[in-house]
Amino acid sequence: MSGSRFKNFSESNNNKYIFISENKILYDKSEKSYKFDANYLILEGDIDTARIGIYHDDDEYIYAINLKDITLVNKPEDAELIEIRTLANFNPENDGVVFTAKQLVHWIDETKYCSRCSGKLSFQEKEGAFVRPCNQEFIYPKISPCIITLVTRGDEVLLARNKFFPENWYSTLAGFIEAGETAEEALRREVMEEVNVSVKNITYFGSQPWPFPSQLMLGYFCEYESGEIKIEEAELEDAKWFKIDDLPNVPPKLSISGQLISSYLEDRSKL
Repeated sequence: MSGSRFKNFSESNNNKYIFISENKILYDKSEKSYKFDANYLILEGDIDTARIGIYHDDDEYIYAINLKDITLVNKPEDAELIEIRTLANFNPENDGVVFTAKQLVHWIDETKYCSRCSGKLSFQEKEGAFVRPCNQEFIYPKISPCIITLVTRGDEVLLARNKFFPENWYSTLAGFIEAGETAEEALRREVMEEVNVSVKNITYFGSQPWPFPSQLMLGYFCEYESGEIKIEEAELEDAKWFKIDDLPNVPPKLSISGQLISSYLEDRSKL
């Protein structure tokens, strides 16, 4: 296995920092940027242990830093913490770098001690991974695979909401893949568990990293086969069939849920 692409790069005259705090990112409104020039910042704390390299090209090296571990002494006047989802909504072409920063900062914050020997983990820059002190085994960033699916029935789509959604906001069905399951098996199980519906003709759409905190979403279309909607009340507040020309508020194209819905609408409009 080759080394991770996440590591501390060699020092460069063009280092950039991305600052993460929980689900927020530091954003400079005047510069319209979330990347800060390392040459003009004063930081208090152990930079070498607080930062992790997430991206580099010929022009710049980008590091992610958890504001929990570092004090930014000279924060730019127009910089403030904003929700990462908000930034990604109006800056979708760069959400990959932002999402990577968010996920790796969470990983570092949660990965401190070995689960086998309780010893303190060390970070191996060349491999871009933590190392167990008891057996020198590498620990890489955790990724949790999930299915997310749009259930369709001609000009209708099945959407659901949980109690945490904004008013009149519905989305596609999703769930974690369990040990020993294929993605398709997980999809059938999740749809049955959540809304009591059987599906057929499962078709892969695409994938998306979703760092809240560390999911990889595997997107699918599937067609209704049988069953009447009966929601799993521990999971959902409501679920309904919606005509494609009369949809509620749905996720934006930032998310793969929004992409599934918009793609299906476009395909139906061509019929």
